[in-house]
Amino acid sequence: MANKSIINILLKFYANRLNTSTVDYDEFISYVKKYAQIHVEEQPDLVMYLGNADAQIEKDLEELEAARKILIIGNDKKRTIFVTTIYVQKFEKLYQEIAIKPTTPFPTISDLPKSVPTDILYKKNASDYLHAALKKQETDDKILYCLSLPHEIPPIIVPSSLKVSTLGEICMAKIRILLQKEEYRGYFAKKLHISNQGKELATKNFFDKFVNFSNDIINDLKEPGDNFYFWTQLCYFIREDYESIKDRTSEDTNVLQAIYIAEIIISFYKDKIKQENQKQEALEYLKKALQKPPYYFTINDITGIVNKKGVPLIKLYTDEDLKAFLEKETSNNADEGSSLLPDLLVFKVQSKTLFFIYKDKILPLIVRLCNEAHDTVGKIITDNWIELLRNFTKVPEMYNQAKYEELLRSKTEKMAPILYSLLNANFLLTLTYELRSKNTEIPLSLFEHDRLVPYSTLLLLKQQDLLANAKFALPFWYSLPIVSWLISLFTKKPEKFKQNPSVTAFQKVNYDQEIAHGAKQPMSKGKALAQAAQALEKHFVQEGSTVERDMDSYAKIWNKLIDKKNRMNLEEDVNALIRDYIRNVFSTLNGITFDENRLENLANTLCNTPNMKRIGEPEALNMYVRMYILHLLKGLT
Repeated sequence: MANKSIINILLKFYANRLNTSTVDYDEFISYVKKYAQIHVEEQPDLVMYLGNADAQIEKDLEELEAARKILIIGNDKKRTIFVTTIYVQKFEKLYQEIAIKPTTPFPTISDLPKSVPTDILYKKNASDYLHAALKKQETDDKILYCLSLPHEIPPIIVPSSLKVSTLGEICMAKIRILLQKEEYRGYFAKKLHISNQGKELATKNFFDKFVNFSNDIINDLKEPGDNFYFWTQLCYFIREDYESIKDRTSEDTNVLQAIYIAEIIISFYKDKIKQENQKQEALEYLKKALQKPPYYFTINDITGIVNKKGVPLIKLYTDEDLKAFLEKETSNNADEGSSLLPDLLVFKVQSKTLFFIYKDKILPLIVRLCNEAHDTVGKIITDNWIELLRNFTKVPEMYNQAKYEELLRSKTEKMAPILYSLLNANFLLTLTYELRSKNTEIPLSLFEHDRLVPYSTLLLLKQQDLLANAKFALPFWYSLPIVSWLISLFTKKPEKFKQNPSVTAFQKVNYDQEIAHGAKQPMSKGKALAQAAQALEKHFVQEGSTVERDMDSYAKIWNKLIDKKNRMNLEEDVNALIRDYIRNVFSTLNGITFDENRLENLANTLCNTPNMKRIGEPEALNMYVRMYILHLLKGLT
């Protein structure tokens, strides 16, 4: 790379000194070696060109030619170097003149000196070049582009040093000069007005502003508005008229060239603004989706969110856009200054999985999860204590409050990892302070003297209540100390140390044969659907939860009846409706094609029925329907 840079600098210096764009190959090699002898002490990098350096210089020149910075023409006896940089500089000056006097035609291949081969030009489609340059352009003096235009319009030459915005302004200036002519101004203004009935004032303002006042059209195109519609029409009308001319003059060709380039630039900015609008709409939809059940999402959940049309949001914005959105939402806004915490918070469960959650959803979620944990954790502990008491065994957790609290903590960590992580998140105390400072009602008291309240208080699980429930489930004599002691003497069984007898070799062979026979059987439709449902369960159900637990959670949101019997009846009616519907469409279900979209369609169809619409809470009800369908299909064999 350093060699190419040195030889390129020497070549440009040599060509400028001779005031020529063509250099004799052999003379330049001699010049390089002589220059190196004189200046090697000042520039040590020139040492490579001392002595017999012809091979090194030729190699460096070949690399320059491969990079399209020069063009070497001729044979071994007589070779000529065409220095592209010199031509780039010449055409750049020509475009400076065109910017001052827009009536000057665009340079074409015929403007190249006859002695210069056309191979010096880098031929590209105008649309491809302009789109790439409008996205990202690095101006330099290395390449001379020849941009091809449609309908056999002569291509134009554009130096790589020319900014696309400058080229666009030149095209707009050429179109403006055309419309400033009286015969064209009235003609095209009338066509524009006729095609925009009801928008006469907007059309007139657009046309007059462009013809008389606007000098910065390209920047105006970067802003959204109706101008794109008017621009598209105006360019179309001009192009349609000029394409119909059979014997075109150079002026006609000049106008068509300007129109084609202008249309490409206008189309680019129109698409860019459309994509930007789609991106903003998608990010706004994402923000709303993150504030819907289950309220906490992993990065995989976020990238899997789809819009109402079923299109993944990640296709409407880039990974960088998503990263910027999450960084903005999870960072404090210095301009606001009123909030101690960002809107979007991050917490981590025991498995190191990160979840995102909006702060205004945290306390309602904790209340809901505490209600769920009250049932699940309470049942597990009660069932365990029943078995222990049945065997006349007592554990410290039954009577020691500290041990009992530790038991609740460990069970919560295992059975409700999301709740446990939120309760132990470092932002929870700060969040409660923030809510108090805003006089916001806190639905559940989480802290006393800046310490988390006991789990028995959070889950509403008193030690004596669970112990009483466990005793109540056993015969009454288990509660009589003397009687239970006497019974335990006679009924307590010694521990068994023997293992079950091992399977005989004959039984093992038969069992292996049954397995092999089963493997050969084709998978039933029920099993295929059950497997598909289990796969979808991993997508919809968060870590540490189950379909059944999520069903209960969503049911508490949409089923708001106070009376227990009525509440159970409503839930059973909904379940019956789902079962009947699945029974009717079961013949159309297939384990291979049963995916997230199919599940969503089934749930949407059910939720759009009149009876379901009357229930309310459509989002929670829709998620409940999905969970119940998965619950039904998982049970198929």
